Amino acid sequence: MKHRLLALTAASLLSFQALAQQDGFLPTQLEGQKKFEADFLKAVDYDRFKIHLTELTKNPHIAGTPENELVKDYMVKTMLDAGMEVKVWPYDVYLPNHPGKSELQIISPVKLTLSQKEGEIEEDPFSKDPRLHLGFNAFSGSGDVTAEVVYVNYGTREDFMKLAEMGVPLAGKIAVARYGGNFRGYKAKYAEQYGMIGLVVYTDPKDSGFTRGEVYPKGPFFNETTIQRGSMLTLDFTGDPLTPNRPALPLDGAKKIKRDDPADVAFHTIPVTPIGYGAAKEILSRMTGSEVPTEWQGGLPFTYRITGGEELKVRGMVDQKPDFIRANNVIGTFVGKDFPDEWIILGSHYDAWSFGATDPNSGTAMLLTFAEALGELYKKGQKPSRSILIGHWDAEEQGVIGSTEWVEHLKKELGAKAVSYMNFDG
Repeated sequence: MKHRLLALTAASLLSFQALAQQDGFLPTQLEGQKKFEADFLKAVDYDRFKIHLTELTKNPHIAGTPENELVKDYMVKTMLDAGMEVKVWPYDVYLPNHPGKSELQIISPVKLTLSQKEGEIEEDPFSKDPRLHLGFNAFSGSGDVTAEVVYVNYGTREDFMKLAEMGVPLAGKIAVARYGGNFRGYKAKYAEQYGMIGLVVYTDPKDSGFTRGEVYPKGPFFNETTIQRGSMLTLDFTGDPLTPNRPALPLDGAKKIKRDDPADVAFHTIPVTPIGYGAAKEILSRMTGSEVPTEWQGGLPFTYRITGGEELKVRGMVDQKPDFIRANNVIGTFVGKDFPDEWIILGSHYDAWSFGATDPNSGTAMLLTFAEALGELYKKGQKPSRSILIGHWDAEEQGVIGSTEWVEHLKKELGAKAVSYMNFDG
């Protein structure tokens, strides 16, 4: 972890340099700007990055949990101490922030319960934290299904069209798809459109695993238990699914916002379960159908097949109930001395599926360190010409929700004042 933090720090220094070394100023401003840049770089305490990252990632902090509230409070205090004006923008959004109940089993020809959780790693004490959830995809459908399986490659539109052209029966089957090729939510959307009743998603070692190089913890590639979490939403808009194009103001607030009925929203209805390729191997290696096209072959050491055959039955069960959770965006402002109504906005989300050391809190830690350095100049009267806003967004992992609600809330003001936005997740 120590070396990882140092690597993240080095990467973030590049972000500081990018912010500080912009060209294109008028000759009359150039000398003053170069001095401002030099003073800013002297003000950066690079050791603070590691301090912030360590504090931000002490706990798993998924949106809507007390641990994420602790992250919010830490950011508020840090930015206030840096001299920023800080405001918390609360929204009550509709989402699942835990997996609920979930099981994945091979029913025949053997009975085998497949792992839905990363394995513990001796070199990584964080992997043993009992608060880590099972791997899950937010906005999965709920259900308990048992059926034959079909390997659908990446589960793209073209993959499903090819299967249909080949005459492969899909209705009533469970799809097995590897990550990549498209957004994960479309794998579920297309599977459902073709009448499939469940979806298992895994990352194939051909795409990130032992065929690419050393796996975690020795290298950056996925080991056999690594699970990719993420939202399955494929609506025509981002943000809270019950308040399209309007902010999901707090339910206990004075001003109420009309919310759509969840029954009227086009959520996926089939259960979806993400697993590692070690668990996926147990299914794929038992399939007995015809060989896949050459380009569909993955990195596991056997021939991939399109269908599992009648004997291979898999059960997938997901009971995931979305509910309203409080998402809090934290916005800090350094008011500009010349053009206070022109906003330069920097942002990163801060909620995470687990500890968030890289995505997103390396970005969070950089922005806090940046705020402290700029704050040192600000307190001495060296103020930026335009206002600098730093936004820390909540509930991003479930579908870019927190930031969308803020933009919907301030749509007119942003249209009049926002000059640029730079994002620093990871």
